[in-house]
Amino acid sequence: MNQSHQDWRGLIDHWSGSMGGVPPLNAVNVDTLRAALEEVLERLNKELVSLQELKTTGDFNDTLLALDQLGEELHRVRALYSNWSSSFSSPDLRVMRREFEPRLAEQNAAIYGDKNLYKRTLNASKEPGLTPTQRRLAQRLVERFEEAGAHLSAETSAAVTLINQRLSALFTEFSDRVLSDEEDLVTWLDEPELVGLPMGWVSSAKATAESCGRPLQWAVQNTRSAVEPFLTLSPHRGLRESVWRTFYGRGELRAESETLPIAQEILSLRAERAKLLGFKTQAHQVLARTMAGAPEAAMGLLREVWGPAVSTFQRELSVMTELAHKEGFSGELAPWDVRYYAEKVRQRDYDLDPNVVRQYFSLEKLRDGMFWSAEQCFGWQISSSEQVSPHPDISVWDIHSQQGEEIGLFYFDPYTRPGKRSGAWMSVYRPQLWRDHRGGRIPPLVLNTCNFLKASEGEPSLLSLNDARTLFHEFGHAMHGLASDTRYQTLAGTSVVRDFVEFPSQLNEHWLTTPELRERFCTHVVTGDPLPTDLVKKMEAAAHAGSGFATLEYLASAVVDLSLHLEGAEADPFTVEERVLGEWGLPSQVVMRHRPPQFAHIFSGEGYASGYYCYLWADTLVADAAEMFASEGFYTSELCDRYYDLILSKGDSVDAAEAFRLLRGRDPEVTPLLRDRGLI
Repeated sequence: MNQSHQDWRGLIDHWSGSMGGVPPLNAVNVDTLRAALEEVLERLNKELVSLQELKTTGDFNDTLLALDQLGEELHRVRALYSNWSSSFSSPDLRVMRREFEPRLAEQNAAIYGDKNLYKRTLNASKEPGLTPTQRRLAQRLVERFEEAGAHLSAETSAAVTLINQRLSALFTEFSDRVLSDEEDLVTWLDEPELVGLPMGWVSSAKATAESCGRPLQWAVQNTRSAVEPFLTLSPHRGLRESVWRTFYGRGELRAESETLPIAQEILSLRAERAKLLGFKTQAHQVLARTMAGAPEAAMGLLREVWGPAVSTFQRELSVMTELAHKEGFSGELAPWDVRYYAEKVRQRDYDLDPNVVRQYFSLEKLRDGMFWSAEQCFGWQISSSEQVSPHPDISVWDIHSQQGEEIGLFYFDPYTRPGKRSGAWMSVYRPQLWRDHRGGRIPPLVLNTCNFLKASEGEPSLLSLNDARTLFHEFGHAMHGLASDTRYQTLAGTSVVRDFVEFPSQLNEHWLTTPELRERFCTHVVTGDPLPTDLVKKMEAAAHAGSGFATLEYLASAVVDLSLHLEGAEADPFTVEERVLGEWGLPSQVVMRHRPPQFAHIFSGEGYASGYYCYLWADTLVADAAEMFASEGFYTSELCDRYYDLILSKGDSVDAAEAFRLLRGRDPEVTPLLRDRGLI
């Protein structure tokens, strides 16, 4: 057997070592991924045929459990393929994705579009004596079949399958085009144009320019981590406008990377699919299986917060405009002015300099801090791992319980680089599994991916407060995946209803501001001194500064997402954006945080389509729960244990609303959310 054959075989068969076996990440490339995917698709076909040929009407073991465990080798290789596509993209890998995404969609349809398997699953779901968790597994599997149209006529099922295949190709193309605009479009700066920008940002801009062949200049990367600091701190209004237009115009600035026709086709196909499946719209289809239950409930929450957010922003805008006019600017502020003047107001009213704050937020110390909080709350023991890392910037960590049991493996990928899509996310190389014949729980292998700017060699990477929140947010997702302890893969980890999945992540942001963590880990990068009391007071006083703007740019995206998917096949993204936000009364100085041409949450996959509202839904739960933690203590053992047992470890094996009710003692209320955001 030659070496290349061994390499791709290793992606499938030889995950060995601790933590239930780990992938040979040093063997992953386009060639090995392609060969491994071809092999596991063939294996899954044989596995599926064996399952289909069973002469059974369906019971828990021969149908429900078999479906839960079906295609484990494909899941394993697909996780590598998905993570490489997001973090190590290349022209060859993009070509490969265009080939394999429709094939993977076709394979999914072969399973969940199978009418006989659907009948067996329905029959098994009615088997007497199923435990509550087994009934929940049955419910989720039945839903998968019905989402694929297995309950419909053969003609209708085939139409749904074709739509899903076409959508998978469109998601890939949309994502690749947005990434192309993020990689190719930069704004060039000369030295006099660096005024006001922090040293870490400047060194990263210099490194970007050098990599682009212009060592005498600096470059603003077309990613949020580079753009937002520039819009906040640069006094050069013309450059701010140029940077703003380049970033918020992703997907519409060049013919070769235009995304709107793709987005429109996605909306049309989703609307057609929803009708075929018996739903009024895509939004009704998606929200039928969420905590919200219906689009009207989600829109109701958005409206409840919209009014206070607009009123708060108008007060913020009045103060910003007054300051701008005193400094000689005339006329109305534009979207590229808001962050700049909001920061000037913050510095004036609270004497809070973001460059001073950054000196206390080093990435390495904050990473240690988030590990420490998990150790204090849950008894986790986190140590550097000897497992293979796929990149020098990616660190790997072993996580054990106090008793030495394996919790999981954590991969941390913090910095932006070419070929890596922008944003921050949690993913897995393997979710938590369970095998009775292999000792029960098999630990998950979890990733956190961020896009912080990397400092020059030998210098610490310093984060803004928003970056620090992102760090803790994503680790909240990671803990949700790592803590998982369920018997069925379908219900494991973060596989919960979409408006609950952000609850652990957004709640974890609150540990960042606890005095216990702040005193130990928010220390000066040079002196090691903790955050001074007067600086802490300034930060607390300024906590709600700009909350109206931040809430509105999010709400605008959530409202447009739902509106696009409620309008159906004829929805034109630009028209809906303009009309709906005009009807809702969005001030001209605010735009959607993610405009339609680059709204990857809803057009690069199904994950948040009709579901971007979920951040606010989850934040309603979070604000309420955070008040309980603040009252009882964020590090109180009894409360942390209850949170771990009721939420983090349960995955989707319990109802989300009931889990929250057990934790909080009642249903959530919206007033804590308005309080937390400074909107009342």
